[in-house]
Amino acid sequence: MPGLRVMPGWRAGALLGLLFLAGCSTAPKTGSVYDPWEDFNRDVYRFNRELDRAVFKPVSDGYVKITPAPVRKSVGNFFTNMTGPDVVLNDLLQGKFAQAFEDTMRFVFNSTFGIGGLFDVASDKGLIQHDEDFGQTLGVWGFPPGPYLMVPVLGPYTSREIPGAAVSYFTYPLFLVEDPRITWPLAGLGFVDLRARSEAAIQFVNDAAVDPYVFMREAYLQRRQFLVYDGNPPVDDFLDELEALDEGAPVDTDPRLEPLE
Repeated sequence: MPGLRVMPGWRAGALLGLLFLAGCSTAPKTGSVYDPWEDFNRDVYRFNRELDRAVFKPVSDGYVKITPAPVRKSVGNFFTNMTGPDVVLNDLLQGKFAQAFEDTMRFVFNSTFGIGGLFDVASDKGLIQHDEDFGQTLGVWGFPPGPYLMVPVLGPYTSREIPGAAVSYFTYPLFLVEDPRITWPLAGLGFVDLRARSEAAIQFVNDAAVDPYVFMREAYLQRRQFLVYDGNPPVDDFLDELEALDEGAPVDTDPRLEPLE
């Protein structure tokens, strides 16, 4: 269920911006070293895409059609709020103590006055939504992203993000609920809501990209880099590195960018 992290409007907008930047950047050639399993990853990407067309998109479209927008917003607020403990934990692990306090207060306000997170009352109090997870924490600690991997159903990851997914699972409040009659329906609802919120980004990739696989890969890697650096990544160095990869040139960069060589 932690994988069902709903994307608020501002985050979806940021992703669309990164998708655009990825489309404008030079795409690495097949077999670039940070995507050593590209043939396998492309097969999984095609599988995920067909599964989405056949199952997830029709269900998502039906959900949007029958569910009023205010209800969908409350559903999204609920699942976003459920990531609060994971965000606070990783604030602390990254030494962001002031932000940890703010995110704790945000979770408390939304869980109480916001009726379990259905309403985002914390934003009205100036407590903005942050996005922190253990994959980012490992990046802040200096661990490289490692190889890019496309996971069936779940989508793109790097090897650094996989431990982060495990940590997020155990910090997810619904993990404490042992009744499958509650957890499975909520997991399904979260997945459908996430797919509905991602519609614009998915459609943008499908319509705008010459090679949607490369487009998605570059957008994902740049977004993760963006998050590790809290919105201030060394963009020029990062894009220069992608160009160097395309030309086969040696790269000398920040240690956190080493896996992209």
